[in-house]
Amino acid sequence: MERLQSFVDLRRATSVPVATGEHMYGRWEAHEFLRAGAISVVQADPEWCGGVTELVKICAIASLYDAQVIPHGHAVHSALHVVASQSPSTCPLVEYLITSRPAYYHFEKNPPVPANGKIALTERPGFGAEIDDAKAEKKTQLKFG
Repeated sequence: MERLQSFVDLRRATSVPVATGEHMYGRWEAHEFLRAGAISVVQADPEWCGGVTELVKICAIASLYDAQVIPHGHAVHSALHVVASQSPSTCPLVEYLITSRPAYYHFEKNPPVPANGKIALTERPGFGAEIDDAKAEKKTQLKFG
């Protein structure tokens, strides 16, 4: 929250939309930034903000301030489903980190890959994340007890 006033000052000094939020840790922090008029775009990351449920709550709060939510590109699987469940005026798109995501999803059977600027939603369980055993170099089994 110590950086809140800096964002307020920046937003007042420019007509360019101001975005932040990759490391917001829940709806209360997002609400403080929106209430202060510090940002116009919340880039909450589902991995950091508290998951899908918390991101949906952040979307609801953002809509009260006519702000947008464009989830940060680390958790694309879950972000896609949240964005698909929201109004396009609140969630117009998902950030996809084009240079780092192919490596991030290397071990998945069906990684999310954009085609013509779009990523199809999966209907598979767990947002479609499934390890491709053929790509895993070493298989180990955990033993309990």
